[in-house]
Amino acid sequence: MKNISYLLIILLFFAGCAQRPSPKLKTLSYGKYKEVSFTDISSWKDEDFTKAIEIYLHTCKRTQDKKLYKLTCSKAKEIRVDDETQAKKFFEENFTPFVSLAKRSLATGYFEPLLQGSLQQSEAFPYPLYGIPDNLLRVELSKTYKQRLSHPLRGRLVGRKIKPYYTREEISNNALEELKPICFVNDKVDLFFLQVQGSGCIELEDKSILNVGYGDQNGYPYVSIGKEMINKGMLKRGEVSLESIRSYLYANPRKIDDILNANPSYIFFEPRLHSASGALGLILEAERSVAVDKRNIPLGMPIFISTIDPLSKEKFERMVFAHDTGGAIKGEARIDIFYGRGKVAQDKAGRMKNPLKLWMLVPNDYLGK
Repeated sequence: MKNISYLLIILLFFAGCAQRPSPKLKTLSYGKYKEVSFTDISSWKDEDFTKAIEIYLHTCKRTQDKKLYKLTCSKAKEIRVDDETQAKKFFEENFTPFVSLAKRSLATGYFEPLLQGSLQQSEAFPYPLYGIPDNLLRVELSKTYKQRLSHPLRGRLVGRKIKPYYTREEISNNALEELKPICFVNDKVDLFFLQVQGSGCIELEDKSILNVGYGDQNGYPYVSIGKEMINKGMLKRGEVSLESIRSYLYANPRKIDDILNANPSYIFFEPRLHSASGALGLILEAERSVAVDKRNIPLGMPIFISTIDPLSKEKFERMVFAHDTGGAIKGEARIDIFYGRGKVAQDKAGRMKNPLKLWMLVPNDYLGK
């Protein structure tokens, strides 16, 4: 009995010492965070603050009218972007860091693909790249219900009933044949990965570039074809990457449709004036823009991360900004780093799959400071 009492005392002691999430962010995020200070971020002093304030001002073009950022955006305009000390002071005086207490964390990467396409369908360019269908219904729910959903509600009206929208397989089998595509591309695998990335460029036959970005989604949850390929013994766990998936698909063309259709989620695009623009409508900044789960991290939020570079294997620690979202980006400490365009960007994005430590930098105005 005496030993049991001692055990209870020890358990209560450690329970008291456990990190407790702050209640201050309840209306902002469903994640668990603990308030800390900037001195708790070991590499904070090594940040390029002039670059950080430049990107924050760029972000404010889309967020300055939101209550969450209105005051900090106004103050940021008074800062000299070439003054490192002043820029550092701005972040330290106007934001408070909250470290994520999530037990699982993951940083992946994405890039801007370049596809070959045409405005006319032909044998060389048979695969349609669709815009948003007129019959795609967005089902809007209250915030209470939205927080319980991991994917958006979409549907189509059939008679007087709303039915689920078409799956990837149904769309691939011409369910949208009456919809005029934005353009046509030459490779269905590239088209699939364009949907995974969320934005990209189409080089047309006259060498002009058509920029496209995320427009909407068919309402089905994202399913990782990499995991499906592991389950079916096509790839081994630990060797799954963009390159390995692509190589397997091209080596087994008869299996392409079955593998791609394992992911029922389908992305519809919109033409964009500029390359690689995210959910905020801003041009993305390589290795500074990230996609987030906006139920956990609001769009526009500055974040400090610590993870590992996928090529050099060195520490990758810096301030990044929540400029985008993604169908596969779900969870508390879960981000997708934008790496830009080109071969190096593709290599980094394809190999990036590392744990991270994440601090959300919350405006003091929201906290009442």
